[in-house]
Amino acid sequence: MAKFNFDKRKLEKVVRRAAQVKGDELARQLTSDLNALNPACVGRPVDEVKVEVQRVWRRLMESDLPEPKITEFAEKIAGGGTVRVEAVMK
Repeated sequence: MAKFNFDKRKLEKVVRRAAQVKGDELARQLTSDLNALNPACVGRPVDEVKVEVQRVWRRLMESDLPEPKITEFAEKIAGGGTVRVEAVMK
């Protein structure tokens, strides 16, 4: 049987890099999809926009966006602004 040795630190570095790349890709898609809500949501009540923000988030992330972020994004979009999602690797 062949013996296989690997450098754990190098493996962890490769995994972190791959996770960051995927995270950045998701963040770009979320940013684009959330900002695409602008034409239909500018000027609408924040509570209505929050529903749309959560819908977009769930579709891509398969989880809920925490309430403070939903409100932050919905307020910006309802006011005609844009949002930016960033991937933060821990």
